[in-house]
Amino acid sequence: MVDMVTLQSLLTIKEIEERNNALRRAFAPYTDDIDVTGNEADALMILLNLTYPKKLVKSLLDKRLAKKTLRNEQHIDFCIAEVAWLHTHNLKYPDIRVSKQRLIAAAPVLHPQVLSSANFNQVLGWSHDSAKVNLAKLFGGHFIWQGNVCCLATLLSDPPRVWKEAFKTLGMPVKDFLNLCGRVKGFLPDADAPSLVDKFSNQVRMPYRDRYLAITPVVSHVLQSEIQKATIAKQAKFTHVEFTRPASVGDLSASLGGNVRVLNYPPKTKYSEFGLSDSMLGKIQNGQSALNHSALHQSKFVQALEGLLSLPFALALKQRRQQKVVSYRQVRSTLSEWLAPLLEWRLAVKDNPVQLSKLETINGTFEYSFVTMGDEQLTNLLTPLFSQLNSVLSHSNLVGKYAFHQQLMTPLKSSLKWLLVNLSNESRVLSASSDDESQQRYLYLKGIRVFDAQALSNPYCSGIPSLTAVWGMMHHYQRCLNELLGSQLRMTSFSWFIRHYSAGESKKLPEYGMHGPKENQFRRAGIIDNKYCDLVFDLVIHIDGYEDDLNKLDSSSDVLKACFPARFAGGAMQPPELNSVNDWCELYESEALLYSKLRRLPVSGKWIMPTRYSIASLSDLLILLKQNRLLHPVMYGYLLLDAPQKRTNAYEPLHCYAESAIGLVECANAIDIRLQGMQNYFRRAFWMLDIKESSMLMKRI
Repeated sequence: MVDMVTLQSLLTIKEIEERNNALRRAFAPYTDDIDVTGNEADALMILLNLTYPKKLVKSLLDKRLAKKTLRNEQHIDFCIAEVAWLHTHNLKYPDIRVSKQRLIAAAPVLHPQVLSSANFNQVLGWSHDSAKVNLAKLFGGHFIWQGNVCCLATLLSDPPRVWKEAFKTLGMPVKDFLNLCGRVKGFLPDADAPSLVDKFSNQVRMPYRDRYLAITPVVSHVLQSEIQKATIAKQAKFTHVEFTRPASVGDLSASLGGNVRVLNYPPKTKYSEFGLSDSMLGKIQNGQSALNHSALHQSKFVQALEGLLSLPFALALKQRRQQKVVSYRQVRSTLSEWLAPLLEWRLAVKDNPVQLSKLETINGTFEYSFVTMGDEQLTNLLTPLFSQLNSVLSHSNLVGKYAFHQQLMTPLKSSLKWLLVNLSNESRVLSASSDDESQQRYLYLKGIRVFDAQALSNPYCSGIPSLTAVWGMMHHYQRCLNELLGSQLRMTSFSWFIRHYSAGESKKLPEYGMHGPKENQFRRAGIIDNKYCDLVFDLVIHIDGYEDDLNKLDSSSDVLKACFPARFAGGAMQPPELNSVNDWCELYESEALLYSKLRRLPVSGKWIMPTRYSIASLSDLLILLKQNRLLHPVMYGYLLLDAPQKRTNAYEPLHCYAESAIGLVECANAIDIRLQGMQNYFRRAFWMLDIKESSMLMKRI
């Protein structure tokens, strides 16, 4: 555990420049707060001196300058005025054109499966005129006092005696101090929200009480600040969002020089699928293996094996159980990647028995047995497969020490047995399945391409586009379809498979528009940094409706394609290229028939699966991300910060401000989901929007 930094420890630094840098960093919003208990007068002196530009202050411990500042009524008035721009959520992030507005809101309702400001104590940030960023530090600079995180603005609403003495020590009379406290308290109400929506604030429409609600997403200062602390400490993977005018964004951005960090966990998809043509035969005929040996050299596999070896040393029973489950899942996932070429080859031969004649040239090899053997006899290959696994491990410098390891023999063998048993049961389960419900359909969109989609799903994390963006696209699809068909169909949930993902590096140049105070200047707006991605995905949409409407849908394949949306997560969405994918828009009534298509999806892609992990803090989130490489943070939805009400300039009659919530998804490869079976897929893989009075969050059906 890292000891809390105290102000007393920094005051002992003798070199002035080094001490100044340490003190500025200690009171910055991106670092852990400093404990000033017992050094209140010194803390006040430093905060007073921080209100000047860096070049004008030789030493932050200049007591004479602090006393002079405290006697300067005009300067103190300017500092007090900036209390009016302290906030809990920054309305100027990321667009600095939003002006003359602030938001102070109570923490949203706490949800165990998402991370939000509800998981932290309230901390205030500042955003206003960039020229006054230093003036805001007197009452907005945070520190720890008597075990609580606070700032002078919150402390002086009910001033403790020790702080009264601190002001008195620097020359402020008691009468003036009480007047100062009253003015500060007047600028800091318990709650404050704008009465109108700024024209530069974003708005999204969400369903609410049989109509729509306009929501303005806002960023929580405390959550954004905590993410900066974690990423600076290298506790997470991150990337930067750059601002050219950081002081105009807020105090946090200004202290970071405009380089605001966001969690960065893009899905890892490969760009080449395993070939099932003559090249596979050629490899085997030349004495090479068709298995994907590179999967066994991944760091996540090594980490899983080390996790199994260290089980006896875990401190608690709960830790041992969690570590065992995570390690076993990763081992199974890696072994399925190792077997992936043969699994895909086996399916291809089943679909096209003509290929059997080509395989006679490799008769007698393990690959031939695996590809051609019947489902019932597949478990007979456990012993040769286990032997081949240890042989591959023993010939590698990286994983050689795990070959024939006494503690790993049982876990590895049981994992291989699990794979073979599930493969042998797959066809039997498919043939025995039946669909009882007729008033439902599944729409399967295959190979959909998206360009320049927003990878920054919310202000805190980058990588997988927002889940609400998928739902929004699906809802738009539903509205268009019902309008053309005259129906009342409901697209209730979706399952998402990302085939390819490519992160974009360039910044987008804004379009020309009318700007200026009177909107009479034709020019470009300032560049707002964002993260973009190109992706190819498959989407399975569950559709409910009346029988007549579903029958009408069955005969309207052209309408389904005509209604296909053109936008997704801010990017351009298109069907696959001509002749690249057959029947890219198909409707299924049978779950078994649909699943027989889905199980052929390439191992190079990832299913975006719901999870049920509880997240109590940012450290919990980062620990889960570190323990399980399949987990990724993503935008889960919105937590409302105030009651919906009428506001000028809102898109809908009712409007509210809402905070984006971070949740966890599992990026599972296609082989894993296939081996877990059809029932598991339809029970676990679908997302729906859960709408309540205080939240709108994606969840597993």
